[in-house]
Amino acid sequence: ITGDAAVFEKIQPSVEKFLGDLPGDSNAEQLQNFYSEPHPWAIQAKEEMATEAPIVDEGFVVPTQVSYVGKGGRLYSKGEAVSGSTSVISRFLGTGYMWDNVRVMGGAYGGFAQFSKDGIFSFLSYRDPNLADTIDVYDGASKALLASASDLENDPDALATAIIGAIGDMDGALGPDQKGSVQFSRWLARETPEQRQKFRDEILSTKPSDFKDFAERLQALKDPSSAVVSSKSAFEDAEKAGKSFTLTDIM
Repeated sequence: ITGDAAVFEKIQPSVEKFLGDLPGDSNAEQLQNFYSEPHPWAIQAKEEMATEAPIVDEGFVVPTQVSYVGKGGRLYSKGEAVSGSTSVISRFLGTGYMWDNVRVMGGAYGGFAQFSKDGIFSFLSYRDPNLADTIDVYDGASKALLASASDLENDPDALATAIIGAIGDMDGALGPDQKGSVQFSRWLARETPEQRQKFRDEILSTKPSDFKDFAERLQALKDPSSAVVSSKSAFEDAEKAGKSFTLTDIM
């Protein structure tokens, strides 16, 4: 619930009645703690996926003149600490390398580089006239990032700009509804103010060497795979360029 003090004062009796009418007993047997133990459905799903849905490069064939090209993989293994510098670097890739190569030179409507705190990194293009060439751009990101790491050693202003952008994403102004949604997500993830401050400090202390470490991880991306929505002719051209996919006809 998001609101000011006057709103909370007015709705408090209704909220308390609603909570009191909910079924259950706080003193009864507690449910399994899924924050510390895996859900049995998740265990079963992972076992089935390992055998029935192996990681492959997938293509979905539709009648279209453009492509939607995604590629991703695991950058950090489960349990590895993820530094706030990853926020700076993934944003740097998205607003620089991806914008220049996929959007400006490649002609796609959009190009993105995204990193999630669970260790997964992904590339995505939107309304893209290319397919194989875009995957080549993705595969060249680590080399470009290594070059950028070297350049940033002698360009502190560019590094500062990248850091400021990441801080802006993290601490940008939010409307009342956004504040409520964000706080709820943080509560579900058990993300504390102390953890956020630590992540913020890591963003602010990002160094060129962090770019180099990220690039090396990207070069050794674990379990990489691509998923593409495109036309039959585009997949045929990609096949000639050495990019093969397991195809599914959608339409």
